[in-house]
Amino acid sequence: MENWQRLEKVIKWAGMSVNAFALHIGLKRSENLYQIKKGNHGISKELANIISTKYPQISRSWLLTGEGEMLKDGDSHASKHGIPFYNVDIASVIEFHQQPAQKPLYYIDIPIFYGCDFAALSTSNAMAPEIPAGAIVAIKQQDPAKIFPGESYLIVTKDFSGIRTIRSYPEDPAKIRLVPKNLADYDEMIIDTSEIKVLYLVKGIIISKTL
Repeated sequence: MENWQRLEKVIKWAGMSVNAFALHIGLKRSENLYQIKKGNHGISKELANIISTKYPQISRSWLLTGEGEMLKDGDSHASKHGIPFYNVDIASVIEFHQQPAQKPLYYIDIPIFYGCDFAALSTSNAMAPEIPAGAIVAIKQQDPAKIFPGESYLIVTKDFSGIRTIRSYPEDPAKIRLVPKNLADYDEMIIDTSEIKVLYLVKGIIISKTL
């Protein structure tokens, strides 16, 4: 299997276009991939490292040589099952996710979500229209000490559990603002970062449209 055939197989497996794949793995220009398609370049060690870092289940050796299988041994579960989906409100899913006996309704088999911990429904309109009620949200646990202001998170404290955009609070660096998108119906909150019990970064949203 030639260089481009291997790369194309990975791109199709990820369910993306060439341009989207280049952007997703952090390349500034998709032209680098098109040069491989034209046969002007092979898959470099640097590119193989970037892809295998973004998708740990992809064999770096296979990318470089074509020998063996595309997916590493032991990663067949991810390719077959994806991430667990719980048919409960995302704001209350933590208790279900942390109980081994709780069974997911099914698995979401979308490669770009494989790095997530699980997915569940958002029944709130607090983040509409970005995350409307009924959307499926895929999340990944995050260290509260490594918050990226401007990103949306599932924040769990003693008194609150829900998805909000986190903004900095200049008056006190120890505090953060929890900002809903739907400010007409929901109020902004200010909390101390020490109040956070669990934090999950929103990595993906699936919205079903009714026509």
